[in-house]
Amino acid sequence: MNMFDELSSKFKTDEPILVEDIEMLYPDRSRPWIDKAIRTMIDNKQIKRFSTGVYYIPRKTILGDSVLNPRKVIVKKYIQNSQEVYGYLGGASLLNSLGLTTQVPNVITVISNNESTRGRKIEIGNQSVYLCKPPTTITKSNFKTLQFCELIRLIDFDTLDSIEIKNLENYIDENNISLSAISKYCSAFPDSVSRKILGGPLIEKLTQ
Repeated sequence: MNMFDELSSKFKTDEPILVEDIEMLYPDRSRPWIDKAIRTMIDNKQIKRFSTGVYYIPRKTILGDSVLNPRKVIVKKYIQNSQEVYGYLGGASLLNSLGLTTQVPNVITVISNNESTRGRKIEIGNQSVYLCKPPTTITKSNFKTLQFCELIRLIDFDTLDSIEIKNLENYIDENNISLSAISKYCSAFPDSVSRKILGGPLIEKLTQ
């Protein structure tokens, strides 16, 4: 099976393919060999290059080849793949995703294991992204709890209406957020997070 057939069997059209994904498929091949094979597939119009180290198999349409959505690349590089979770949304991006602000941020904030700085802005395609290192290592089992703590850090309960409080309660129920789980990670966040949880309107829901 040639490389393109191998990629086609493992990746859908318009799905980001990282060069690291290809290296994992061909562990016995050198990077120059892989780079040459990638160039051949690009020359043959089988795959397209989105950016350095990021490729995809385009959908063929009557208007031409499809264009990869940069948000898919953000998710793959900094939030999750099919096996692991290593990031989550933060800032206004998180608030917007939960209906706690009508503001649609121009810059997507992502907290990720794959970032080592306290914060920096990058461009992925035409999308600006603000990357931050996490307060502790993100895993599939703890990312919802960490994201909830980040959410509490951001919000001011005094400005929330009953519908927004209900949205938070639904988030707690849907993601099985508990006070015992929060207690494992609260020390990684500012003290204000603990104070807002203990003195806020969600404490009853969290202790049910």
